[in-house]
Amino acid sequence: MEILWIDGQNLKLRDVVEVARGRRRVRLTPECLRLTARCRSVVDLLVEHNVPVYGLTTGFGSKRNVFISREDTKILQHNLLRSHASGIGTPLGEDIVRAALLLRANALCRGHSGLRPVVLEKIIELLNRDVYPWVPDQGSVSASGDLAPLSHLSLVLVGDPGGRLYDPGRRRNSRRDLDIVETPDPEGFVSSSPENLKMFHDYAPIDLEAKEGLALTNGVQVTCALGIMNAWDAEGLATQADMSCALSLEAFQGIRTAFDAEIARARPYPGQVASAANVRILVEGSSILSSPLNLAILDKCIRQLQENQSAARATGMETEVLAIAAGLETARSNPHGLARDNADDLGHGDPSGNAAFASDPLTRSLRRGLHPLQVKLQSCIRRLFDSEEAIAAQLREQLTAVADLLERAVPRIPSVQDDYSFRCASQVHGAARNALAHVMDMLLIEANSSTDNPLVFPPDGPAELEDYKKSLTIEACRAAVRSGGNFHGEPLALAMDYLTMAVAELGSISERRVAKIVDGRHNNGLPSLLIHKSGLNSGFMIPQYTAAALVSENKCQCFPASVDSIPTCENTEDHVSMGLIAARKTRTVIENVEKIIAIEFLTAFQALHFRSPFHKELGAGTQIIFDEMEQNPNIFFVEEDRILAPLIFAVLKMVRTRQLVSAMEGKVPLVHQPAF
Repeated sequence: MEILWIDGQNLKLRDVVEVARGRRRVRLTPECLRLTARCRSVVDLLVEHNVPVYGLTTGFGSKRNVFISREDTKILQHNLLRSHASGIGTPLGEDIVRAALLLRANALCRGHSGLRPVVLEKIIELLNRDVYPWVPDQGSVSASGDLAPLSHLSLVLVGDPGGRLYDPGRRRNSRRDLDIVETPDPEGFVSSSPENLKMFHDYAPIDLEAKEGLALTNGVQVTCALGIMNAWDAEGLATQADMSCALSLEAFQGIRTAFDAEIARARPYPGQVASAANVRILVEGSSILSSPLNLAILDKCIRQLQENQSAARATGMETEVLAIAAGLETARSNPHGLARDNADDLGHGDPSGNAAFASDPLTRSLRRGLHPLQVKLQSCIRRLFDSEEAIAAQLREQLTAVADLLERAVPRIPSVQDDYSFRCASQVHGAARNALAHVMDMLLIEANSSTDNPLVFPPDGPAELEDYKKSLTIEACRAAVRSGGNFHGEPLALAMDYLTMAVAELGSISERRVAKIVDGRHNNGLPSLLIHKSGLNSGFMIPQYTAAALVSENKCQCFPASVDSIPTCENTEDHVSMGLIAARKTRTVIENVEKIIAIEFLTAFQALHFRSPFHKELGAGTQIIFDEMEQNPNIFFVEEDRILAPLIFAVLKMVRTRQLVSAMEGKVPLVHQPAF
């Protein structure tokens, strides 16, 4: 990847992901260094003359009126980092920490923070030397910024032995096959002493001067970093939710008209239009969705006839029953031939004598092809009425059940609409996409904002730095430093709460599709729990339980963090956002929904085997999904009960690495909306 030049104005969300997870290298533009130097001149003049200005020559928070002499300003910066490094919890992954470093540098290089250019350069050096500071995930109320996490981050910048960095020799552990430490070993961190920084990364720490400790820690860049990674993963998840829905639609043999472009355009939310388009594209050309023949029902009929072979033998009807089973097997294995050999243009009439046999030519030809077998079956049933033996009554009951099933194999009147989990999928998925688009807008603004306090707005003056310094006055510099609240994380807190609910809904409707497909009473002919001999086998009973448990857990996570506030700093910071808590909850929900989507993919994959041979004639995209899963040696059709967790984990890895999305590239033009 080419070098990323940052200037505080033009950072894109994709840039952040590429630096965080792809180790893209970063440089500072000359212009941002020029602006930073001019801003620093204002700070230097005020400190030199001991002018009381918050954050420069005073304490912080409730100690804002405590004056700090020029001689103590350096000590103040290090005291700030050490005292504020009070976080606790699990260390954030390397991608989150790298994103936070980049975002903090981008905020500071806008020229309103008053630190020296060399501090910016050292932050970028940490990034480019792949230094991974220990940053705990708990302890921030996200106003005044992420003070504790950013303080832990900054301890490494200055080489404080109390800080910690990850030993680069330790094993990397990433669930997404990335060259980052996504889930670090807590024991893998060592002291960020100057000696360790030199030994591991050839990095020399920096001493801070006035205002710089505050500038480094006063902002919500950790919340924003986690938010951007959340948004990136949520975008991939939205696409895969469309894909799992499409595969389930095939497995269910549902009705695709709900995804018609005309319906989407009649209510043109961008997210709904995109989701509907994806499902249409994925199932285009599907034999399952184009045929009224329910192969799963034919398979049931065949198995029930074969399972009653002993009773048929005892009643002298084995030959007839097995002949019917063989005829159905021929029809099942060659459905196109069944339709072709009984087409209207061959001059066949309506064998049932019913003028309303079927309005659709394909339905007529399929029903015509099955009709002789139905006649033979009814003949067997009538003959069994002549016997008073119990076994004959039992066989008659079984054959009657097969006859009822066979009538449903090609229904006279097709189903007109599916239940909501299928029919309204693009509306629900689309709403989640719309929410994500709003969240991305918020994140992009935040990524290119100045968020510390106070901010410095340097007065106009000569272009040359030395001439500019000479032009400055104390009055102008004092007026240039302004206290405000851009560190408050409310915009991100609300955005993350919104995204949490949106992603949770992707999981909620996905679980309902899973429940529909495993339910033998409502799954359109598929066997109960997607297994033969259910009862003896429990099949896919418990994966649906697991999905249900994850959905319920997500509901607990969806209580908004942003509605809570606890005053801090001796009640001077009397309203806070809890933004990082909101972003952490979003991360939990995303990981849960990844698992739910994986369960849906696996459930649909299992179900499609019962619609053989149409499982090899799926849509343009759904066939790619099925084939990718089938080629994975850890994913296979389950014929009898076995441990299913390894199969779920195998699909989960495909979801997390976006393997199925990558398989579409150059073959199926999926719509990615919103686009990073």
